[in-house]
Amino acid sequence: MALATAHDTLAAIELVSVPAGLVALDALVKEAAVELVFAGDIDPSRFLVIFGGDVASCEASLKRAVEEVPGEVTETLLLPQAHELLRNALHGQLATAAAAADRQDALGILQCHTPIATIAAVDRALKAAETQLMRLRFATELGGQGHAVLSGDQHDIEASLQAAADGAAPGVVVLARRIARPAAEVYLAAAQRRSGQRALSALEP
Repeated sequence: MALATAHDTLAAIELVSVPAGLVALDALVKEAAVELVFAGDIDPSRFLVIFGGDVASCEASLKRAVEEVPGEVTETLLLPQAHELLRNALHGQLATAAAAADRQDALGILQCHTPIATIAAVDRALKAAETQLMRLRFATELGGQGHAVLSGDQHDIEASLQAAADGAAPGVVVLARRIARPAAEVYLAAAQRRSGQRALSALEP
């Protein structure tokens, strides 16, 4: 699956409400040539916009959105040179549980209290070591939080989780755990699944 954009910059903005979110969305897409990755309501009754483009366009659009709804922005992110695996994941491409199980990969799991903090933590983790991204979820049905699952060699997983935690902004907590030799059931439970198919029973084959 090809990425929707050739540019490697990502930007994101979270708003306190759907009305503010739609106003901000209108402003940012009119400001510069950016491509939407996601725009919609998230838990709890907030609005998230993720978009990509060149650095200057993303920066200009993000600035314009903030100016349009002062006092209604909860968090923003400008991420030049976002990791390719993160960009792929946001477009639906993720590593499979079967591949990780076949390699007997270790797993690294991280969780943050906001979608934007999650995206930033995953980018740091992927850039720190050679790992794969198996799961990336945020906001919907998670109370506004986010989490991700990485797979790879144990030492790479340790380096990735350390980088995710060490690079966090002041006040941002990155919860991180490692499983060195996961059971087969854990690979399946950790994999990305469609909405409505996330229960532990019955697991997808």
